[in-house]
Amino acid sequence: MKKVLLFLILLLPSIVRASEITSSCHINLDDKVYQALTDDDFTTYASFAKDETINIECSSNVSYIYISYDKTPVSGTITGLEKYDLQGNYLHELVKLNNEKQITLTYDTDFILTDLYLFDEELPDWVQDWQTLEKADLMLFSTHADDEQLFFAGLLPTYVDRGKKIEVIYYTNHYDNIRRYHELLNGLWTLGIKYYPEMSTFPDKYSETLEDALNDLKENGYTEEDAIAFQVDMIRKYKPLIVVGHDEEGEYSHGQHILNTYTLEQAIYKAADKEYKTSHNYEPFQIDKLYLHLYKENPLIMDYDQPLNTFGGKTAFEVAKEGYAKHLSQQYTWFTAWLVGEDNEYTKMTDITEYSPCEFGLYYSNVGADQNKNDMFENIPERQAEPKEEPIKQDNKEKDNNITWQLVLGTIMIMFSMTGLLIIMIYLKRR
Repeated sequence: MKKVLLFLILLLPSIVRASEITSSCHINLDDKVYQALTDDDFTTYASFAKDETINIECSSNVSYIYISYDKTPVSGTITGLEKYDLQGNYLHELVKLNNEKQITLTYDTDFILTDLYLFDEELPDWVQDWQTLEKADLMLFSTHADDEQLFFAGLLPTYVDRGKKIEVIYYTNHYDNIRRYHELLNGLWTLGIKYYPEMSTFPDKYSETLEDALNDLKENGYTEEDAIAFQVDMIRKYKPLIVVGHDEEGEYSHGQHILNTYTLEQAIYKAADKEYKTSHNYEPFQIDKLYLHLYKENPLIMDYDQPLNTFGGKTAFEVAKEGYAKHLSQQYTWFTAWLVGEDNEYTKMTDITEYSPCEFGLYYSNVGADQNKNDMFENIPERQAEPKEEPIKQDNKEKDNNITWQLVLGTIMIMFSMTGLLIIMIYLKRR
């Protein structure tokens, strides 16, 4: 018993070291606002004017501040012993601090926060530290927030476990229900996605045909070409090797799912066309493969029931269920029973028999046909790191130095050769 107690005492500092310290700090907010920002609930929020500041004083060092915005991230500054930029790039923003005890938050415009957390040293796993991706190995065009957890369930954790860089693109936005945007981020983070997703400005509206989905676009001021151009820009921006899209029939005949894939089938070709221009100046790019969910030709079957090292031995299916559980607003829908069973009895992905997330087809390939038909990256070599280009001036300097040394060495060699020749001639003359 004494040994166990001693172990716990020794372990205690490491437990405390990773703790959240928000509640032990003084934040200059009234009780109602403080409650809204510290209740771990992104449906509650507090609004601030541009000239308002948030002053925080802690008895222990603050190493991280984690901020969740309501609808729009805002740029600003954190001031302590040092200054730190609030970039305004991510809805959930983490900033590393240099052991501050007193900090002040100021913003460049009016701002709305949903949550605010303070941490000393190590961070818990649920804190999101988003990154921006330059080149993707795999790009998924999900139509709605949660489709990536449902009809593509298991895909993302499988390739996260393989070390692939993944960018998720959402074809519709949820600005009318911002809660779903927060759920989207929480769900992706649970799947191991570390690269911030992209979302279009196209509205979310249910339809059952391609024609109705196109009409919905038109009624909201968009054209079919706008939708194609958005996808082209995403492909050119992130340069994915593999692109994955929805079933051509829209899984359960959702018109926006159908439209997403209808335009994607055009976008992959236009992305590589030098003559096709968009409002952005991205270079043309040709993908290697496009897989479509439930596509019958060139079928591929994914296995999501194998343990994954990255997730502590959980299967991709088990991780997918945890990711979908973050979509709190969708738990009442028929999708929940479809994914986990009526009584949560599904234990493996193959228990799902309708719209199986395991079934895909190779719609397009620039690298030949699949043979094994169980891995989207078949025939795709590992992406090699590109050599960094040195500044021109430095190259010229190095080149000049090389030429100088070559001249010096050449002169020395000539002098040695002449000396040797002279010695030989003297020797021969004496003989």
